[in-house]
Amino acid sequence: MNKNEFVNQVYSKTGLTKKDCKLCLDAIINVIKQALIEGDSVTLSNFGRFKVSEIKSKQMYNFKTKSMHTVEARKSPSFKPSLNLKQCIK
Repeated sequence: MNKNEFVNQVYSKTGLTKKDCKLCLDAIINVIKQALIEGDSVTLSNFGRFKVSEIKSKQMYNFKTKSMHTVEARKSPSFKPSLNLKQCIK
């Protein structure tokens, strides 16, 4: 499902205009992004938690050049589904 299909689903279930549904979705995404940028996590009950994970630096082997190189430490967004969401998918 892409963004437009998602907006159409919300539109059909809420009675809001498609423009309002798209604005709401964009606002939700921006709030989650801003929270992650600030280092906060976002927990949505019965859905899951968005957070920033720290990935440590590590040594990797490059098969093309046959040499070792270091992959720098970085941060990555992650999502952990709630138990309720996991059970719904089974």
